[in-house]
Amino acid sequence: MVKARHYILTQTAEQDFYQAKRWSISRWGVALTKEYFNDLHHAAEYVAAHHATLPEREDITGESGLGIHPVREHYIIYVPAHLSDGDKKIIIVALIRQTRDVPNILKANRFIIERELRDILP
Repeated sequence: MVKARHYILTQTAEQDFYQAKRWSISRWGVALTKEYFNDLHHAAEYVAAHHATLPEREDITGESGLGIHPVREHYIIYVPAHLSDGDKKIIIVALIRQTRDVPNILKANRFIIERELRDILP
């Protein structure tokens, strides 16, 4: 039986995960990539359960209202969500390598993030 996830990926986040997985397989192989993505999944579940207690990182996310959580070499960028069915989850809007210019990436993609969130949130 597959356990329900407590997070939702936007289209952008799905693409980010897909690209990261392709790159990881080509660099590290299937076994290490599977381990890495298991860690990403467990971190997303942790964030979903504990996002209210995690530190805010406005130095990275600015005034976007987005949360950010480091996992190995990446940041999970998310927003807490109360869905119309009463379910509480996080919406992951991006997966970004920590070595990238995260503030500028988020700023440049602000409209895409907002549109994708409108499509998901009630």
